Amino acid sequence: MLTKKIDKKQVEDFLLKNPDFFCDTPSILSRLNFPVKEESGEKNIVSFKDWMISSLKNQKKEIIENAKHNYFTQRKIHSSILNIIKFSNFKNFMSFIKNDFRKSFDLEMVNLICPNEKFCSEFNLLFLEESKIEKIYNCKNSLIMDATDQKLGIVEEQNIYSNAIFSLDEKIFDNKALIFFGSKDNRFITNRAYDLISFLSKIIEYKLKELM
Repeated sequence: MLTKKIDKKQVEDFLLKNPDFFCDTPSILSRLNFPVKEESGEKNIVSFKDWMISSLKNQKKEIIENAKHNYFTQRKIHSSILNIIKFSNFKNFMSFIKNDFRKSFDLEMVNLICPNEKFCSEFNLLFLEESKIEKIYNCKNSLIMDATDQKLGIVEEQNIYSNAIFSLDEKIFDNKALIFFGSKDNRFITNRAYDLISFLSKIIEYKLKELM
């Protein structure tokens, strides 16, 4: 029986088209030989061992960076919660949220969004028509983290690049309302610290229920 000979180019093409081949079949790696960079002296040779070590280092670095970020965020949240529970007045509470709280997390904007124009004007909140809030709201305690969509009409500032939007309990304002976190960087696109932001939003929501 004749078999078709496979040349190096075909193998190379196959591996390029199937970059996860060794991930799916790791057992085959122990049966293969890999060049050693130090001995070969050839510039174009990539040592599999070196590549693996480098890959693991990058993964470890990313894990450490995420851990550091979450650690510092947790400290800020803990401090903010201690401040939040002190307030007994809605106006003062919102002033804290929009200023000291916002600066603490290095955000461009933090505010409430609701469909009551008079109420928004009185407390300097973000007004948005009920129909537009309905499109964003999804369900109670839903948290959306994404790039800012100017079409939503929430903010016009061009320096807000990404945002997190939390859906508040309708009972607070007798209408669907939102908490808006706006950032000038991409922090909300990466979904980093999603659970912490969700937790903090619920603390703000709890305080709003007390004050309203």
